[in-house]
Amino acid sequence: MSDCLELMRIGLLLLLSICLAAAKPNIIFVIADDLGYGDLGCYGQKTIQTPVLDKLAGAGIRFTQHYSGSTVCAPSRSALVTGLDTGRTWLRGNGEHELRRDPDDLTVATLLKRAGYRTAMIGKSCVSGNTQNPQRVLDKGFDLFYGTTDHKDGHHRYPRFVYDQTQRVELAGNDLHRGKFYDAELYTLRAERVIHESDGPFFMLLSYPIPHASMLGPEGSVPGDLGGKPETGRLTKVENPAKHYQAMVEALDAYMGRLLAALEEKGVARDTLILFTSDNGSHFEGGYSPEMLNSSGPLRGGKRDLYEGGIRVPMIAHWPAGITKPGNSDHPSAFWDFMPTVCEIAGLEAPADIQGLSYLPTLTGVGEQRVHDFLYWEFHELDTRRALRQGDWKLVQYDMAHQGKPMLFNLVRDLGETNNLADEEPERLQAMLKLAEAHRTSSPIFPNKFLDHDRK
Repeated sequence: MSDCLELMRIGLLLLLSICLAAAKPNIIFVIADDLGYGDLGCYGQKTIQTPVLDKLAGAGIRFTQHYSGSTVCAPSRSALVTGLDTGRTWLRGNGEHELRRDPDDLTVATLLKRAGYRTAMIGKSCVSGNTQNPQRVLDKGFDLFYGTTDHKDGHHRYPRFVYDQTQRVELAGNDLHRGKFYDAELYTLRAERVIHESDGPFFMLLSYPIPHASMLGPEGSVPGDLGGKPETGRLTKVENPAKHYQAMVEALDAYMGRLLAALEEKGVARDTLILFTSDNGSHFEGGYSPEMLNSSGPLRGGKRDLYEGGIRVPMIAHWPAGITKPGNSDHPSAFWDFMPTVCEIAGLEAPADIQGLSYLPTLTGVGEQRVHDFLYWEFHELDTRRALRQGDWKLVQYDMAHQGKPMLFNLVRDLGETNNLADEEPERLQAMLKLAEAHRTSSPIFPNKFLDHDRK
């Protein structure tokens, strides 16, 4: 009987691989900037209205234990496109750095191009930090780029320019704080165009810069005016940051509705995998804090924290042709799992040296879902922080520059990470500390004496 079941399982896997190879679904990965775990209605939000995303979650898979690559922008996105966690990926912090030229830092876009996909990155660059080098986006596997490469440019809703491929396009009248061209609207228009002009399978990485500061909802979405005179070069000041934050999240939801409409008009909605998530937890910038709208939900902390509120993020998967049993998934997954997942979809062999594990079985219900032995993060700001999750247990260590003591939490019993069990579980704590130190590698561009001490 067991042999028959195994043969049936192999047969189903073979059938799935044949179907996927024949269809090669379109793939759209939408990444919001600083959207909190609790900011969507389907994740418990009561004030912000997100009907489109809630409907997508109801018809797809809502992940309840999905993690971003890091607690800030550049390293989180680096983990996403390389399949490596922040103990291994090239970009481990923000700053004037970018992914290296091929063959170093192989990206998911390069791999999908090999499988016949047309690839596009729209919005905030996911291969660089504070740099002005649009050619690097194209060098890393993207056929099309429309957006900003310097993350500081993504702080403003009315940027003075964007790049179209490598051409700098001036946005006349924009002065960072006001203008005619709202950045997220521009990116939605270009995404709609990519969908309508598609001929064959495409992969689009749509990297929205909202609801990150500056705190400005689209024009007409918030009653009232700016509080005080905005200053060039600084984040826009508003009297009601929570209302603007709400307006930006609700705008994201409306933009998702437009993408769905474009897919329906093109006739490819059924065969398109949409993944929607955030690059880290909600922020404390532009006068906003997560407490204002319960953006972190039941989780502790927010952006720049390695508590759950800084790295556990919403993740919704919608794919009518592939997801046959919609529902919730508590499978612990992370940004570095995206690469092997889409490699499996595209019939590619994922790189052997990545930390990612495909979550395709969770999406389709076919095959056995592999589970991570552990998940690891390190953060080089704020006197160095690190975290490791293993099963139900979470190691968190702050202030390593001053010998900050490690903390240990049981996430099943204590999702809010309020009860430190380090003294009660000393053996478990030491084993997880050793695992963290053994896992990571030293970084030539992000040296850290508090993390590298054991490698001297």
